[in-house]
Amino acid sequence: MIRAGNALEALIAGLRGGPIATPDVRAVIALANHTLLTPALFSSLARTGEIDRLPQDAREYLSFIHESNRQRNLRLRAQLNEAVAALNRCGITPVLLKGAVPLFLSPVDRLPSRMASDLDVSVEAADELRARACLERLGYVQVTGARGMARPQDVGILELRQSRAGGFETPNLVERNGLLAKIPSVQSRALHWILHDLLKEGDYWRGRIDLRHLHDLAELAEAEGVDWKALRASLPDQTARNALDAQLLALHQFFDIRIPAEWARRPIVRLQHWRRVFTAKHPVMGAPLRLAGNVAWGVRRVSRGDGLTRRRPVDLARRIVRTLFDLDIRAKV
Repeated sequence: MIRAGNALEALIAGLRGGPIATPDVRAVIALANHTLLTPALFSSLARTGEIDRLPQDAREYLSFIHESNRQRNLRLRAQLNEAVAALNRCGITPVLLKGAVPLFLSPVDRLPSRMASDLDVSVEAADELRARACLERLGYVQVTGARGMARPQDVGILELRQSRAGGFETPNLVERNGLLAKIPSVQSRALHWILHDLLKEGDYWRGRIDLRHLHDLAELAEAEGVDWKALRASLPDQTARNALDAQLLALHQFFDIRIPAEWARRPIVRLQHWRRVFTAKHPVMGAPLRLAGNVAWGVRRVSRGDGLTRRRPVDLARRIVRTLFDLDIRAKV
């Protein structure tokens, strides 16, 4: 069995289309499964021909997962197009978010390899009730205990939310096959992933890395280009800028994305980057650092309120335990 750090390095090499230089391919695939990057790994290795250097059982497994995800994405795209068409008929042009964007924009014969668990769509606050009624006529019902609507025949939940002011730029109106949707700019999409992971979910304090979203950022930067300086200038405070710099340093180290060099030299950014990478590569030795980060995140949430005081004592205690011991880590490392 190889160390977690070696598996992480081998997975990143594979995502960049390079050889997986380890005899324990299963550990690399297990990490790809955990981080929801298995289809992306297959695509990258197939593009460069490195897939042929893997053992047959590994090739067959990766191919099976990739094809299964492709079929699921076909169904997700059909579901998304149906929802957009229904909203258009109701006079609503939705804003597509996160994984819904590449599903909507990709050519008919070329689907993204990204794994998606739901479809994120937003509408103006004034249109929300009308949008929900429109989707309910398609058979959608609110999912109990979750933020989203679903139907038995679909493979993903549709999350309908209100559009928020303060985005980086006004979304662009895009037409595809007679359907109208608004697509956030590349800067807005990058900003959303960074703020969601590092600030909203606390990865900056907790020392965690959402490798799938980091890979999304790398693909976004390579395909469309991101104006990091303009994005950084839009951030509200120094904490947010520190979080951005730490994420960009990880983006540079893992995927060789060019970033402004001066941001990577600041001591606090280098310290935060080292802590995140060290705990990902050495989960046992890094456990005290992760625990300290979880405590810091918990204290910050309590000090800011964040709705914790409105929870029942049992629910609050359960949430504290899940936070302290990383029981909510999901697909992160």
